[in-house]
Amino acid sequence: MNYQEHIDQLLEKFSRNACTEEELQELYSWLDKQSAAGEPYSFTNDNARLLLKSRMHDAVFSAVLPDLPVKTRSRNIWIKYAAAAAALIVCCGLAYWFTLPTRVVVAAAPGKVEKQLLPDGSTVWLNDNSMIIYYSNFSGHRNITLQRGEAFFEVKKDAAHPFTVQSNGVSTTVKGTSFSVKMLSRTGEVKVSVVTGKVLVHKQQDTLGYLLPGQRLRYIKQQNTVRKDSAQEGEANAWIRGDLFLQNAALNEVMQWLQDHFNVSVENKRTQYTGDYYLQVKRDIPLQEVIRILNLLGAKDHIQFSLHNQTVFIQ
Repeated sequence: MNYQEHIDQLLEKFSRNACTEEELQELYSWLDKQSAAGEPYSFTNDNARLLLKSRMHDAVFSAVLPDLPVKTRSRNIWIKYAAAAAALIVCCGLAYWFTLPTRVVVAAAPGKVEKQLLPDGSTVWLNDNSMIIYYSNFSGHRNITLQRGEAFFEVKKDAAHPFTVQSNGVSTTVKGTSFSVKMLSRTGEVKVSVVTGKVLVHKQQDTLGYLLPGQRLRYIKQQNTVRKDSAQEGEANAWIRGDLFLQNAALNEVMQWLQDHFNVSVENKRTQYTGDYYLQVKRDIPLQEVIRILNLLGAKDHIQFSLHNQTVFIQ
């Protein structure tokens, strides 16, 4: 058998996928030598020759790769280590995520009072359309944000963990007392009234004042001023018992109460008028009756309230 006949036999075996690894290597070398010498084997077309070479190349490598256990094992070990490291990172990330404190939001609807027992045993009441925010780790970090409206707090004593309410940049800190904090969204004013205990009101590092029972503090943001005076009994928490009590209330405070309690819009055409209202009524009083009372109180200053399509007009 001459060399060409030998090659023909190998090609025939290749067509049946019956070549050994050595025979595949021999065919591959023969094909390259023939091509380099300019005497390629006679194929039906050039595509057939390229296809044969490609199939031979794939066959050779498919036969060789399984005989390289060291490299395969090393790669598999690397993949296993990478997968284990990735799983560890994911687990640590999930553990960190689940240990983060979650935010708790408590809100009262317009015209409603909401009572909430806090995780440390303290109690908070929210007035009309009010909202507070605290976190699930509250017992160790007793911080609350009054987002809007008014809240009354009965704080459980805990000397190791001061109780702080933040509202519009003003902080009220106690250790065990009862007090109210009110924020007027229209002006940014913050009012703090104390029923029992002692309260510290501060703005960052600046002390605005200490309050005792029966005292109140008003921080007027627009003017950056502080006013401290006496609060009449019931101003801080009469609304919990079903009463409304406004003492020396400016027109803006009356407007906010109308919005929050009756869920109406208010348009004020007397923007230069500040007002000084004293009002004590039941919470269930009809809006029309409130407007009648406000018109009587504002008559001396020619201030008139009217209601049209759920909007109160002041002129």
